[in-house]
Amino acid sequence: MLSLYEASYFSVEGETTLDEARNFTSIHLKEFANKSKNNNISLLVKHALEFPLHWRPSRLEARWFINFYDQRKHNMNPILLELAKLDFNILQALYQKEIKHSSRWWKGTGLAENLSFVRDRLMESYIWHPEMSFAPQFGDFRRTSSKLYTLMTMLDDIYDIYGTLEELEILTDAFCRWDTSVMDKLPNCMKILFLAIHNYVNEVAYDILRDQGFNIIPCLKKYVRIIIYYTSMLAPA
Repeated sequence: MLSLYEASYFSVEGETTLDEARNFTSIHLKEFANKSKNNNISLLVKHALEFPLHWRPSRLEARWFINFYDQRKHNMNPILLELAKLDFNILQALYQKEIKHSSRWWKGTGLAENLSFVRDRLMESYIWHPEMSFAPQFGDFRRTSSKLYTLMTMLDDIYDIYGTLEELEILTDAFCRWDTSVMDKLPNCMKILFLAIHNYVNEVAYDILRDQGFNIIPCLKKYVRIIIYYTSMLAPA
């Protein structure tokens, strides 16, 4: 029944059978959780009723399941538990190392000091990347993408709370042209952020061209422009 409850959350609009299955299983699972004398199963059911499994970050959720499995008195495989703990600790140490690397980069940009009115979202930008690609070999993706997301968050704040319409039109034009000469008409904080994004995108493109032989500048420029269009509420031509 618990598996059916979890599966019901994979329904799409119009799948009334799975909606009915979710309602049915929710009622009976709540009754079971309140009456069951099996603490392990009851705890698992209550946890699932809070949020379905696939709504939770898998690597963070692993910690809960390690603790849950550790509390089992019967049918617990100590070797499996030890391997799970080892896997979790290895990845945790790797993620901590990546966060330290990103924090040094962030401090080195000086953006937090020069644009004090924007959100500092480095940790939030990083934390969900292990969910997309948790394996050790994808460290470059996690670091690169989280930095870019941090810069995009700052850009969003520029558009939302700081720039005038005229300034934002110039900034949008600078990004569309990918031209540093346009930024002379911008206030200092916008110049700093534009150059930070411009330089970081070019740096990432250089690293990939050097290591893998691909020129991704057009893709990255297009990605930034899409963000600009969404942020400034303009429609791409």
